[in-house]
Amino acid sequence: MRRLRPSISGLMPQMPPLIDQNDRQHSSYRWVILAMVSLSGFITMGFPTAGLSALFSEIAESLHLDLIQIGVIWGVGTVMGIFTSLIGGSFVDYFGTRRMLVALCLATGITGALRGLAVDFWSLFLFSFLFGVVQPILPMNFIKLNREWFSSRQLGFAAGVMSAGFATGAMLGSRLSATVLSPFFGGWRAVLIFLGLCSIVLALIWAVAHPPVDVKRGSKGRLNMRQVVSNLRYVTRFRELWTIALAVFGVVGLMNSLVGYVPTYLREIGWEAVDADSAIPVFFLASLIGVAPISHLSDRLDNRRLVMAFGTTMMTLGTLLMFVASDNFWVVILAMAVAGCCFDSFMALMGASITEVEGLEVAFMGSALGFGGLLQNLGGSIMPPIGNALSRIELNAPFLLWAAAGVFATVILLGYRARKAK
Repeated sequence: MRRLRPSISGLMPQMPPLIDQNDRQHSSYRWVILAMVSLSGFITMGFPTAGLSALFSEIAESLHLDLIQIGVIWGVGTVMGIFTSLIGGSFVDYFGTRRMLVALCLATGITGALRGLAVDFWSLFLFSFLFGVVQPILPMNFIKLNREWFSSRQLGFAAGVMSAGFATGAMLGSRLSATVLSPFFGGWRAVLIFLGLCSIVLALIWAVAHPPVDVKRGSKGRLNMRQVVSNLRYVTRFRELWTIALAVFGVVGLMNSLVGYVPTYLREIGWEAVDADSAIPVFFLASLIGVAPISHLSDRLDNRRLVMAFGTTMMTLGTLLMFVASDNFWVVILAMAVAGCCFDSFMALMGASITEVEGLEVAFMGSALGFGGLLQNLGGSIMPPIGNALSRIELNAPFLLWAAAGVFATVILLGYRARKAK
């Protein structure tokens, strides 16, 4: 099998008809793949997700939605991720990253654009439901693709660059969707349709940019539920996978809760709307600044769990700062910066760590990522309402619960290493 060679133009390596694992990890084309993965995270995940949140006030006025209905639309994607992560991970293993990337980017684009055609709550719910079925599977493709193209000594850096794409999309989506794109295109409907079309174009680019690969299926015959269950039974035997998945349960539960509650909390204690809305962008900006260097640090230290535990500790400290901050503007901003500085780096290392679980075969990485996605979405779904219920005691009481989730994640990560050393 011949190796990748520079094209005549010298701008991009040529793609052979088939590339094995060693060729991929030693090829300069891996940087093209990484750029595509980062761009995909920006277009299909970060920007449309945060953009929808920014457009909610306009959507609510147009479709006559109340706050409860908006909450349902916002949460349906996370809830669906609980169920689709498991099956989606097995699909990635069975069909391969190339086919799944093309199919999922296309499906994400179509279902995302359909939301722009909604005429009432139920049609928006249906289209958001369909969008939530397919979108949560995409990150598994990105993570597995990075593992296929990058060796362990560069995997942390690659994961960090990928997460930077997500974080940049989330930050720009929250800032530009309502204030720039909506006036430019003429309303929220056109914005959602435009973002959907971008994902469809991305699917076509992936069909060309991703080299054909030999898909090695875990078993013969068609994929069915028996095989899905068999794959899950195999991957759940790895105690290291349970460690990472339980940690991400706590971290994503903390993050979703914090991001969803803080703006409302600050308004309730007397902040103006403009000031209250300034806290969450600080969280994402700090995360964007920290993601690449912190992820690369795990490569240099050759210890991903230690860096992840540092991240969970910082998130815990930031959440505890929110508990004591009261209405002090600068303490709140500091708390958001501390809580956010390691979030995207943690998520990047989470995916990298799952693909590096000792003894886990490449053919089952999608199933392992699906299991991690199950607990991730479960934490993101149940932690916010449980914490919000504590606000009836004191408005700042939920922060204690969410800080405890961060402590739980830290103990899990450090405890596994201690037991392994015995």
